[in-house]
Amino acid sequence: MAPGTTFRRRLLTATLFTLIALVGFAALSVDGATAARYTVAQCGWHVGHDAGWFDSSANKFVRSSYCQTPASADGFDGVHLTSETRGSTDFVGGTRFARWRWQAPPGTGIVTVHGHRWQVVRDNFQHRIGSVAFSGGFTPFAEFKTTDTTRRDFNRAFSPHVAALESRLLCARPADRACDASSRSLAGVRALTITLDDSLRPTAAVSGALTGSGWQRGNRSLAFSDRDQGSGLRYAQTLIDGAIRGHTELNCTKALIAGQWRAVRMRPCATAGAGVHTIATAALSDGTHRLRHCATDFAGNQGCTSDRVIRVDNTAPSAPRDLEVVGGDGWRRDNDFALSWTDPGQAPGAPVVGHQYRVTGPGGYDSGPVSRYGSGRSERITVPRAGEYRVAVWLIDGAGNLNRAATATATLRLDDRPPTGYFVEPDPERPEVLRVPVADAHSGVAGGAIAYRLQGSLPWSNLPTSVNDRASVRELVARFPGDDVEPGEYEFRATVADRAGNHTLVTKRANGSPMTLRAPRRTATVLTAGLAGSRNRGGRRGRRAGGPTLRIAYGGTARVGGRLTTAGGRPLASKPLRFTVTPAIGARAEMSVRTVMTDRDGFFGLELQRGTSRSVTVAFRGGERFTGSSVGPLELEVTGSIRFKARPRRLRTGRRVRLRGRVRAGWARRPARGSPVAIQYLERATRRWRPVLVTRTDRRGRFAARYRFRYITGRARIRLRAVLLDSRYFPYATGHSRTVTIRVRG
Repeated sequence: MAPGTTFRRRLLTATLFTLIALVGFAALSVDGATAARYTVAQCGWHVGHDAGWFDSSANKFVRSSYCQTPASADGFDGVHLTSETRGSTDFVGGTRFARWRWQAPPGTGIVTVHGHRWQVVRDNFQHRIGSVAFSGGFTPFAEFKTTDTTRRDFNRAFSPHVAALESRLLCARPADRACDASSRSLAGVRALTITLDDSLRPTAAVSGALTGSGWQRGNRSLAFSDRDQGSGLRYAQTLIDGAIRGHTELNCTKALIAGQWRAVRMRPCATAGAGVHTIATAALSDGTHRLRHCATDFAGNQGCTSDRVIRVDNTAPSAPRDLEVVGGDGWRRDNDFALSWTDPGQAPGAPVVGHQYRVTGPGGYDSGPVSRYGSGRSERITVPRAGEYRVAVWLIDGAGNLNRAATATATLRLDDRPPTGYFVEPDPERPEVLRVPVADAHSGVAGGAIAYRLQGSLPWSNLPTSVNDRASVRELVARFPGDDVEPGEYEFRATVADRAGNHTLVTKRANGSPMTLRAPRRTATVLTAGLAGSRNRGGRRGRRAGGPTLRIAYGGTARVGGRLTTAGGRPLASKPLRFTVTPAIGARAEMSVRTVMTDRDGFFGLELQRGTSRSVTVAFRGGERFTGSSVGPLELEVTGSIRFKARPRRLRTGRRVRLRGRVRAGWARRPARGSPVAIQYLERATRRWRPVLVTRTDRRGRFAARYRFRYITGRARIRLRAVLLDSRYFPYATGHSRTVTIRVRG
């Protein structure tokens, strides 16, 4: 029979049983009212299970579960929940059992169950399916004492309802005897349809703006906080005048089976649900309305709040009349404005109780709506900075209605800001030229002066200063006579004035550092340096700087090279450079300092001998004529060397391979705790190395491990390698061994 046909027959059987059970449930209702119930699907139909497993025998049983098949497969292909004796167990004591249990959530009870069962039982083992009462105690309704591997239906209705359902594999002998478990026994179930009674109604509670006693307008929020003690909350609904205006479907674990939503957990939904419904009161007529909020659980029970009355008004006031700036709309230095106007008539609507204003201006400034209580006048309005601004005013009534299109506008003008400026970083070729770009957004720059003084002295000396326009930028320009003044460090300031009489004092560059110069000036130097392999020795190319980092093989050598020039590119010959070589932690070598002279073209180089990873810093101290400069640290990484062997090279699945090797530690001290080593294999599909295990070397650098190949069938060629991992206390970078090929036959 095709898998699809099998699946459809099983699905039809479960669906028909559910319909028959639901008809029967109607007869069990109390006082003529149908009980609220819901159905849970378990372990089939592509859904999982919500059962707990327990072993009373001190680990003599094992469990197995496979419930959720792929969507493209038969929903029951291989599906099972089993309890079985452990393969290594010889016997199980009497009355000992393993079981799967489905527990009814608090507030509910199990009324019926349907499913498939099978068993393999030997030597007084039994498969028992039964219920657990609310007062406790397991009562089986089906006992199977013989082996039957056919998936057979079982079903049961419970009156009164029960607290739990169990499938047990039991040694049905007295406690002082045992059952032979040398041959496997098991008990299996699947495709369970469990119906639960949930007669408790949810409780609903609301708060938020919509529950207030004042007038409502626009979109109003209703915060709900619902609770349920049984199946959990599925829907939250807000009704106005009996019509649904807000609906929230809460998160429930469910599946659509045979056209019906079924739970896939015993309690499919959360017992508490909270959220917010936004109600558009503009869709309601002005006046009074009745508000109610209801919560519905997964079983269909519904609980509602009591009705409450709300008032709605969505008509906004018209624009203010005769708006003006108190004191006039001319330029002013005080950032404090006031507005006055006349309120329009509101007819029968809510009265005007407040207003909003919005200030917009230069640079895209927008204050956003600013709310104020009261009407007819607004005071203490400010703007963020000097400039010309527009202010718009609109009104708010007692319901909170407003119309930003119904506005009146006025102009606000302010100029209380001094001009701005900064010192331009001096040109290295002409550091005596001082330039100060200045600006004033309103009245404009009138002029200014640049002054200097020796640091620590009191008087300032003014320099002849001009105002130049350069590419639409206005600048103060002066020349500092650095070669004609006393040697030392000088500081500078610029005083700038605008046509409105505002002044500002400039003492810093654009980056915020103080404007200072040394007289007489020293020539700036540029030091470049880098690491390169020793194969670049000799010739002009070998004298060029490499990169800031370099990785070389174990036992290799490298070279530090570079050049010293002025900022203008002129080489500096016969200048001493200080090389500081700092070995990595764990190296036997100590930190060393070397001095190397530049050649006639400013080039220099230093050979780095074989050893561990290290860092190098190159520095030029400078002097009276030249500034100092430095480069570094430059990082030289030396990869670790590791040897790796595996024995045997050919083996069968389930056998162990012995892995061993050694990490070389020339020029280094071995860490007391050894070095971490990872064994990796090459994944053929992705061409990536994947980890097998991680071990550590001993104090002599040796490591050894074993690995068992468990799941290989057929023949496989496996490539292995050993990788030395980074360690803080071992002065070598990550390195790996040659690969070793293992052949495994399943």
